[in-house]
Amino acid sequence: MTSKIKTICILLLVSFVLGTGPSAAKEIVVLSQFPLSGPLGSLNELGWGYIDAMNWFNKEAGGLNGKPIKWFMEDMRYEPEVEVANFIRFATKYGKDEFVMASGYITGGIIALAEKVNKEEKIPWVDGSYSTEMFSVKNGKASHPYYYSMGATYEPQMKVLVKWILDNHKGTEKARVGFVNSPTAFGRDGLPQAVGYAKQKGLQVVAEIEYPYTATAATNECMALRKAKAQYVIYHGFTGTQGCTAIFFKTARKVLPDVQILGTAYMGSRIPILLMGEAYDGFIGAYCAPATDSVPRKVTPMDNAWVKMVHDFAKKYRAEDYKKGIKEGGFKDMSLYEQGMRTAFIIQQALMGADKAGGISRENVKKALDTMTWDFNGMFGGKSFTFKSHTIPMVRLHQAKVTIVDMGGKKVPTGMQVPISDWINTEAVTW
Repeated sequence: MTSKIKTICILLLVSFVLGTGPSAAKEIVVLSQFPLSGPLGSLNELGWGYIDAMNWFNKEAGGLNGKPIKWFMEDMRYEPEVEVANFIRFATKYGKDEFVMASGYITGGIIALAEKVNKEEKIPWVDGSYSTEMFSVKNGKASHPYYYSMGATYEPQMKVLVKWILDNHKGTEKARVGFVNSPTAFGRDGLPQAVGYAKQKGLQVVAEIEYPYTATAATNECMALRKAKAQYVIYHGFTGTQGCTAIFFKTARKVLPDVQILGTAYMGSRIPILLMGEAYDGFIGAYCAPATDSVPRKVTPMDNAWVKMVHDFAKKYRAEDYKKGIKEGGFKDMSLYEQGMRTAFIIQQALMGADKAGGISRENVKKALDTMTWDFNGMFGGKSFTFKSHTIPMVRLHQAKVTIVDMGGKKVPTGMQVPISDWINTEAVTW
């Protein structure tokens, strides 16, 4: 063996022993979970948005200095036990130096995984939950240092709604407010704080009603609100796509025609316009992302840079689905696609920050999230947020504008979610 060949062999041996050889390079593994099926129905667009954004990053944006992210997406069916099982499976399969970040979708899952994620694994986790318990300024970051929410918690969302009532109520008598919530962790989240805030500010809280997901009628609930002479109803713990929501809104339209209904994130999208028609007209929602879709889709405002990007992605990567209607299996609602993209972009931003800060590791990803200041590609109209509290504290009020038009003898709803406030940084508000 020549001395030159001997030197090369020694260098290669040292390289592999020290873990710097090509085959020793660790993969960058991330796991994301969405309710693509289950109690909420088929929400394929969540997955579509995530898949397209992650593929774009690896194939067109160059990945992390040319290295692709090995990403996985699992259907957790809106069932906490499924989300927990999926995470444990990945944490068992991959080492802590490979599996560096995760994301989930519901409060029940992060509550069940709190000990494992924050104390045992110490892995950064970004979630679609806006849980007050898990992400509140008071105890969220201190108790759950590796959890991050992609929006403001339900407490400030509802406080923004209460403040709107305070600012817009006409008349000399105190405004009369009723709260309607689902009997779930989601529905009870932030409720005590919102009710307390309303009372503190001098509003009359005249009703607190639990209304089940399984409801086939809402007459009793609406009659109770009518008897209490409610002028405003804050409807919380539901989505705008649920059958019980449509039942409540249509009943309220008849029984409580003059009552203003307001609600929290996940109540605003394109689907409730189609589902409820004029019963949804005038609804005011506190949302953590801009309105992404209108009816018909072609009238969706594109003045928000993030909204335009979402639609451009869908047109490019899902051209046929974008053109199709709901009945043909196309996009039901672009807000779902947007949520999937939003998750992917947060993950990418965190990993790029970690890479710049010294390399990909769980702790560097956490540091990147903790120090992140970002306008989310123009989502907030030029405003930026920081993740210092482990939430994205931005909220904007929108009002549904719905018109019924006659199309060949068939009554068809058209409409959109119209912004009625600027973006509100809820951490900068003096409540």
